Amino acid sequence: IINFLLMPGFSTNTEVTEFSGRGVGMDVVKKNVEEVGGAVVLTSEPGKGMTATLKIPLTMAILDGMEVSVGSSIFTIPINNIRQSFKMSGADIIHDAAHGEMVKVMNNFYSVIRVKDAYGLSTGCDEIEDGILMWVESGECTYCLFVDELMGEQQVVVKPLPNYINTFNVKQHGITGCTILGDGNISVILDVANLYSAIQ
Repeated sequence: IINFLLMPGFSTNTEVTEFSGRGVGMDVVKKNVEEVGGAVVLTSEPGKGMTATLKIPLTMAILDGMEVSVGSSIFTIPINNIRQSFKMSGADIIHDAAHGEMVKVMNNFYSVIRVKDAYGLSTGCDEIEDGILMWVESGECTYCLFVDELMGEQQVVVKPLPNYINTFNVKQHGITGCTILGDGNISVILDVANLYSAIQ
């Protein structure tokens, strides 16, 4: 409910007037902070008030990332978004009523997002036993990404996406930029929070 404050057009005015909705809303703040790789987190406690936390990276030029592969594609997940990586069997996967997948980690249940399915890739692991689960989080968003294998940690130089690609609104589908690897291949940098929002 608190996140409604970050929705476009939301106003706390008790009645509509000629001046309501004329200011810069929290949706603009959220969008601009996320564009530089940050996050806006709202927390509230009844009777005590609300806290707005802005998480803004020091720099977006270079980041520590974990390279992962899904089929023939390579993705980079920012290290500060990764909590843990582990292998599990298909028997550990729980299916919910909406045919989604969940996994139990440290007595909590987390959604499983398959990168292969999220981006419609033609190759990649289908069986849980054959791949790796990456427990990731960004702000209040936490879930598990299913990838084929880990390729290693390295510092990467973040390249902005070309304007042509940005016209397809890819930033709202979990892609924040790209980087050129040592062998010349291109690795797509994932935005953990936006990927989860796009799938859900």
